[in-house]
Amino acid sequence: MKITTLSILGILAVAVTAPAATIVAPTEDVMTSAFFFGPNFVRGYAGDDRPTFRVSSDNAFGTGPETVYIGFDPSDFAAYGAPVASAVLSMQSVDGGFGANAGPADPFLVSAHAVDADPFTSITDNTNPGGLIAWDDFFASNIEAADAAAATVINGFGAVEFDVTALVNDWIGGTNSVFAIAVTAKNDPQTGNGGSGYLHGFLNNTEVPGSTFLTVN
Repeated sequence: MKITTLSILGILAVAVTAPAATIVAPTEDVMTSAFFFGPNFVRGYAGDDRPTFRVSSDNAFGTGPETVYIGFDPSDFAAYGAPVASAVLSMQSVDGGFGANAGPADPFLVSAHAVDADPFTSITDNTNPGGLIAWDDFFASNIEAADAAAATVINGFGAVEFDVTALVNDWIGGTNSVFAIAVTAKNDPQTGNGGSGYLHGFLNNTEVPGSTFLTVN
């Protein structure tokens, strides 16, 4: 193939105009758990001294689900006038501290879900006494089914990614106005670790800034 000056300029033009990835930091992240007793049902806010969150299978150790909720600022997506090609949620998988982590012999399927109500203002606890929804009722009723691409197998520690392109495009297109993501094993029932389930850890971005973020292209 003959390479001309025009073809080189064309390649350079494509390279120059290709959209750069945008990194979007969360505004807040918290977790809920059946291990938490009232009135403090939602934990992980600044000052809570909780650097590690957990995600559990639905009935881990007979206690019920643990879920991480991650909020984003709608203004960070206002400039997008059309669907994006890719949106990836990155988190850091760590030791959950209860000896019930996922591993090579016990892989754990976790998904990133849209929600139809704001977990930070809807769930009732001591930081939000005006909330109208109990944490477990929110889990049962306000977490939407995840897009199939948003499911990720966790089999150890380190960076993990969830493809949340469909979810973010719903934000951009106005289909969903709640800019929050639930990271949970809801709809992914599993009983690993000898049937006891999983209590797998993820870093709390409030305590470890930069550990959780969206990469949007």
